[in-house]
Amino acid sequence: MIKTIGLVLSLGLDTFAVAIGLGLSGLSRRDRLRYGVSFALAEGLMPLAGFFLGRVIAGPVGDIAPYAAVVLLLAVGLYTVWEGLTDDPLEAYRPAKLLTVLAAALSVSLDELAIGLSLGLLGVPILLAVLLIAAQACLLTFIGTAIGRRVSARFATRAELLSGAVLVLLAVALLAQRLLG
Repeated sequence: MIKTIGLVLSLGLDTFAVAIGLGLSGLSRRDRLRYGVSFALAEGLMPLAGFFLGRVIAGPVGDIAPYAAVVLLLAVGLYTVWEGLTDDPLEAYRPAKLLTVLAAALSVSLDELAIGLSLGLLGVPILLAVLLIAAQACLLTFIGTAIGRRVSARFATRAELLSGAVLVLLAVALLAQRLLG
């Protein structure tokens, strides 16, 4: 059980960081819910997919997944920065686009795909892990976006730009962590 809790908590840190970055853009309550549910579904299903995929093709996918997550996170961050630079900051808040929500959910869940590949080797019960991972993803997304939203009130005119910059910096940090060990 301790292994499972440790695994779940370590997987939640990137979700929490991304959620704070997203919250900086001033998400509405509805968008916070959309991200929370999307992150929970993606992060809950990815270990399951990885578990079954691991039985078929263990090696290559496990090595590539963390880098694909970095690329997706970087893309979402750069797109958010671009929107922050090109959109009128005084324009009324627009809901997050479905493609942005899906890309963000996929970017934070690819490490769960890699974890799913090795869940059997770790001796972690797959169903328990999936339920706990999904629950932490939803909870940490709500908490992170709420924190980001509170911080963004101080930077209201350029919150979206700041949000994108945080996501880009997070992607760079994750890439550096992967490359440096």
